[in-house]
Amino acid sequence: MFLGYHRFRGESTRGGSRIPHLDPVLSPVKDLRMLRLNGSFPSSSPDGDLIAFNQDFDVNGGLKVVKSDGSKRWTLIKGRLSFSTSWGPTERHVIYTSIGPIFESVKATVQIARVSFHPGNLNGDSEEIACDVKILTREETGNNAFPSCSPDGKSVVFRSGRSGYKNLYITDAVSGEFDGGRIRQLTEGPWIDTMPSWSPKGDLIAFSSNRHNPGNVDAFSIYLVKPDGSDLKRLCVAGPEGSSDVDRERINHVCFSPDGEWLLFAANFGGVTAEPVSWPNQFQPYGDLYVARLDGTGLRRLTWNGYENGTPAWHTGSELDLGRLSLGHEDGDKLRGQFVDPLWLSSDI
Repeated sequence: MFLGYHRFRGESTRGGSRIPHLDPVLSPVKDLRMLRLNGSFPSSSPDGDLIAFNQDFDVNGGLKVVKSDGSKRWTLIKGRLSFSTSWGPTERHVIYTSIGPIFESVKATVQIARVSFHPGNLNGDSEEIACDVKILTREETGNNAFPSCSPDGKSVVFRSGRSGYKNLYITDAVSGEFDGGRIRQLTEGPWIDTMPSWSPKGDLIAFSSNRHNPGNVDAFSIYLVKPDGSDLKRLCVAGPEGSSDVDRERINHVCFSPDGEWLLFAANFGGVTAEPVSWPNQFQPYGDLYVARLDGTGLRRLTWNGYENGTPAWHTGSELDLGRLSLGHEDGDKLRGQFVDPLWLSSDI
């Protein structure tokens, strides 16, 4: 028989009473090291010393920065819902993010913001850092989200619902739509183009879209397009074009490797890999993390569990001190009380 129970974890619980800012994860690829972040939408600073992220979309909504060794964390935006981050590749003190509600309609007010701060403020004792938040998109344009900065730091590509559909646009990285800044539409059509990622080489933009099946909001695949809008093509990863496997692709959160040769993304290829009885109320819309080359070959699976692994990012810049992260230090959030997922015991009684 099977016996199911919940385990309660709190500040007074022995062991595991803190959630670390960064936590090493076993990687199935020898030369690829993996970390788990206590948050979503991470993005590394140009030198790799810092990581910007959104902790959650409820009580701790906003924009935060953590040292890449997990030792200290600061808050830049507090009390305003923020999601998706893109660190300016040429500026150590500039981060792009979306401010407004997540998972909303094309008409919801969500704005692209350029967030700048003084790096010297990170040397003090304060956990909250003063920053300047400059809105780059007009309020009446609706839902603007998921910015990704060009490698030269001059432009930002993002998803917008201003046409009535969610397509991609490019605007000035400093002025946005204001003060003479220009904006142009990159993709167009009655479907969803979303979560773009600008290649470090500057020659391509990867994004997720259901344009091959606009009536299915779960049918997302990877697409590539040049920044001038030419050579748009679908990247078939799960199988040959037109096959039943590729038609069931659900891929999102795609991003380029630092050398621009690989794509990292979340996908549903593995399905739910645990017995349903052991994962009640299971939520795994994308599932696991994978990497593939720009032509769809070399597919490798990086995670294998019953949870959703999403919003991945490549770390750039300095080498991470995984040894320090593995020491079980006391940096992190205290558990104030939480029920973890159900656990199961089996018995012959």
